[in-house]
Amino acid sequence: MKIFQISLLLITILFVQSCNGEEESVEKKDETEEPKDDFPSEGAVKVEVIEEGGIARIYRNGKPYFIKGAAYNNFISEVPKYGGNSIRTYGVSDETLAVLDSALENEITVCLGIWINRETDGFDYEDEGARAEQKERIRQEVIQFVDHPAVLMWGIGNEVDSRYTNYKVWDFIGEISDMIHELDPNHPTTTVLAGADPVDVEEIIDRAPSLDILSINSYNAIATVQEKIYGAGWTNKPYLVTEWGPSGTWGSVSQTPWGGIFELTSTEKGEIYRNVYTDHIASNYSNNCGGSYVFLWGYQTHGAVATWYGLFTRKKKPLEAAHAMYYNWKGSFPANRAPRIESSDDITLNGKIAEENITLSVGIKNTASVKALDLEGDQLTYDWQIVPEGIVLERDDPSEGSLPGLNVFVDNSTKTAEFTMQKRGEYRLYAFVYDTEGNAASAVIPFLVE
Repeated sequence: MKIFQISLLLITILFVQSCNGEEESVEKKDETEEPKDDFPSEGAVKVEVIEEGGIARIYRNGKPYFIKGAAYNNFISEVPKYGGNSIRTYGVSDETLAVLDSALENEITVCLGIWINRETDGFDYEDEGARAEQKERIRQEVIQFVDHPAVLMWGIGNEVDSRYTNYKVWDFIGEISDMIHELDPNHPTTTVLAGADPVDVEEIIDRAPSLDILSINSYNAIATVQEKIYGAGWTNKPYLVTEWGPSGTWGSVSQTPWGGIFELTSTEKGEIYRNVYTDHIASNYSNNCGGSYVFLWGYQTHGAVATWYGLFTRKKKPLEAAHAMYYNWKGSFPANRAPRIESSDDITLNGKIAEENITLSVGIKNTASVKALDLEGDQLTYDWQIVPEGIVLERDDPSEGSLPGLNVFVDNSTKTAEFTMQKRGEYRLYAFVYDTEGNAASAVIPFLVE
């Protein structure tokens, strides 16, 4: 029986990897080529939900469309190179048309986010005037992009259930879904929940019945998503996992006594991205899972820890997590893999590992070391950076390193590096390791300076 289950899972994964047609080329497409039927230069492409054999599937242009998607932040042109076929946005802005056009150029689709004001941010769903104003704003956003050929579906709101109390938000989202269906007969609607609380799902089924797809952001509890939404009655429509990755920084993650969060190496994160996709996304293809949007494509520009989720460095160098997604989406690893830092124990500061809660003194020289390997035997180079805890990465930061770090190193380009801290505070020590093919690995130690 176990052998049969494993074989069935492998067949499912292979089908998911191939159900969108031939594998995308890693090379940029020839710009002289005519647009494919699925990506005309103008006009909407029909997307619909069709039930077959008791399973709800997403179809695009008459073909099954399993979403191999990325929650978009940067590097959109890399998505198809890694085998992805879609990106997800969170709201309409001055950049939306450029994003849609770029997606079209790269022949990927967009789950176009429509921002819904949240109760946790101060919006009152008892206020009829505020609701009407918001609805009109959304109407104009939909009209603006309804016929763009890159649009896949409308994502109505992101985590409006976050610390909310008024179920009328689901009535409003139902109204928006109804309105979008009147304006746009070609694209389905979804809304995105922060987790899979069965009560929320039941309220959505009752109050917003025209939603075509249910979307869930889930990290720590992703193993329970399918069971919870099925148990709540969402059984005859597709669902998506619209954010997923390593356990969230807000969860039960280990920390230093001063609150510095211990972070996995890039290699350890890559294993999580592979395992989660196999165990909880691809394996649920026959349970109405229509695919997912991995978090986060590119690099982070916000968050408690600036490097927690990014699949690339700030300098566009792929980490093991990006190569894990290449494997998930294409069925094999790229020809040249990212360097490996197998364990958090492979980075040390003054001979200590992160879990030893390292405290340093101002003005005293310190030594950092990292152990890395390359599967192809490529020569490795190093880039050490130290940043204050809670740093936010700016898109236009001019610094040349992997992070806009402090100038404290004697030489930050060697396997073992020395530095002296000049100011008290909470910091993170990063080791970035690069091979000759432009791939990267990283490891981190939080430390305190007294």
